[in-house]
Amino acid sequence: MTDKTPKTAKNRLAAGVDRGGTRTRIVLINNRGSELKKASHPSSHIKLLPKLIIKTALEWKLEPHIPVIIATRGAMTRKWKKPFLIKKLKGKINLLDVISDAQAAYLAAHGAGNGALLIAGTGSVVFLKRRSGRFEKIGGHSPAGGDPGSGLWIGTRFLKMIKVKKKGLDRRARAAYAAIAVSSAESGDIAAIGLVRQAHEHLSNLLAGAVKKHIARASAAAGPPGQRTANARKPLRVALTGGLMQNAFFRKTFIVRARGQFAPVQLTFTTLRRTAEYAAARLAMENFYGRTKGT
Repeated sequence: MTDKTPKTAKNRLAAGVDRGGTRTRIVLINNRGSELKKASHPSSHIKLLPKLIIKTALEWKLEPHIPVIIATRGAMTRKWKKPFLIKKLKGKINLLDVISDAQAAYLAAHGAGNGALLIAGTGSVVFLKRRSGRFEKIGGHSPAGGDPGSGLWIGTRFLKMIKVKKKGLDRRARAAYAAIAVSSAESGDIAAIGLVRQAHEHLSNLLAGAVKKHIARASAAAGPPGQRTANARKPLRVALTGGLMQNAFFRKTFIVRARGQFAPVQLTFTTLRRTAEYAAARLAMENFYGRTKGT
């Protein structure tokens, strides 16, 4: 693979990959930040990801120098994934880095700023950035029954409630039942309402870790006591994402609960400003070519 890069900014391209629990999305952007091509596929085993990326690169006729960053679930906890992908794509794709899908989502929400990211999809996790710039996660351990409060967790319990056998159903199929459970709760089903409330409680417990760190960081900041108190009262920006948070009923009722639980700490809830795959592509653009206007 050549290390030669285009001299003119207008020829600069970068690609980002976001492999989540349900979908794997790929995007190609140019120097102005415009999305040139996009692809979305059902997520499969990570060992099949290199083949998908190579196939996409061939279909899009990508030149070998074009930088790519992959964001994938499990990158922080399963350390073998990064060297595996680097090895499989070496000489075929200009892979700059492999990061967590949560890290990409954080960048999509906050950029270089500070805040918290709560993902409630197939899994559930809270993501923070330390003062050092390193990322830290709370939760997201992916037990067999699903992270507490996640779509997999809700779906697995809802299947038991409606007496449907889960044997033979994979994680994605079980997590899909979470949407039915939330819809049932919105329609007034008492048992489903109780299940959604339990999920909200678990997600609030995850967020509690971020709130504590927000207060501790403000208290440790330099300045007189009055200034530190004022810092502690500044809103904590919380980005909500994942399949569950795309449901208006689930999202709204969670926000009401969280604001009540953490008062007087002010929480500002937001969504991602761009997609996680776009954030990965933008990071690839900046890391490979350097920061340029429009990216």
